[in-house]
Amino acid sequence: MIITDRTMNHTTDESILSALLNLIDDPDPEVFSQIENKVMEIGSTALPFLKQASAGIHDKLSDQRIKTLYHKIQFTKTETALKNWLNSGNLNLLDAALIFSGFHYPELNEAALRQQVEKIKKDVWLELSDEFTALEKIHILNHVLFEIYHFKGNKTQVLHHQSSLLSDLIEKRNGSSVILAILYMEIAQSLDLPVLGVNLPENFVLAYTNSDRMLSDSKVLFYINPFNKGIVFMREDINSFINQLNLKPKKQYFEPCDNITIVKRLADELFQSYDTSGEHHHKDSLRKFLKILG
Repeated sequence: MIITDRTMNHTTDESILSALLNLIDDPDPEVFSQIENKVMEIGSTALPFLKQASAGIHDKLSDQRIKTLYHKIQFTKTETALKNWLNSGNLNLLDAALIFSGFHYPELNEAALRQQVEKIKKDVWLELSDEFTALEKIHILNHVLFEIYHFKGNKTQVLHHQSSLLSDLIEKRNGSSVILAILYMEIAQSLDLPVLGVNLPENFVLAYTNSDRMLSDSKVLFYINPFNKGIVFMREDINSFINQLNLKPKKQYFEPCDNITIVKRLADELFQSYDTSGEHHHKDSLRKFLKILG
């Protein structure tokens, strides 16, 4: 059977998908190839229908084909979003975190997540004053995030993908050092607090600087550890930490890094978590996303 555009004219995506999925068990590879092409044209709209169809499938061939289509759309959607993010010139960290959450949860309500982040921002803003010192402002931010909203570092499931996803951080109030830092930076920077990321091994941290941009003459005033309730510390503490890890001091352990570096660290965390859990489809996808990030 040949599936043509002519037979599909003037029908909705839903009716097209219904017709296509009725043919999913056809043993002819050419038929499945045409089904695949059509479903990929429909794109992410097809995901809920594929998920629903999968629940009612009992034969191995159909189940495998539906999963193949689902993962391919899921990957393509995320790949496109990530490339657009890189080319946007904005490189907003919240946007990138939402891309990876959307990869794991394709039916994610992104607007609802953004609303929750905006509420946290507002709660911090209401407590701030221009008369406060830098330390006082950080203490306010810490109070709202860690005492009112009860965010904390996930110390028991470090290698679980949920620790690195913004959606799970907002819902469960715990996460990895990287995803906590991304949320912290999003809130701080939206309120004109010059907080930037520092790519420290084992524990991603933040720096409060005298500028909110990556400038050669930017000076770090102090450091912040979101994984430990926003505790403030100094350069000598980083020296002690890297000595404990038996590492040689590097410039990157002390100075702010760019947003692409932060997103690569987040993607690498997800890659490691999928590798640990044996989710090979996701692991292979994350490997490709890391290549896109450079």
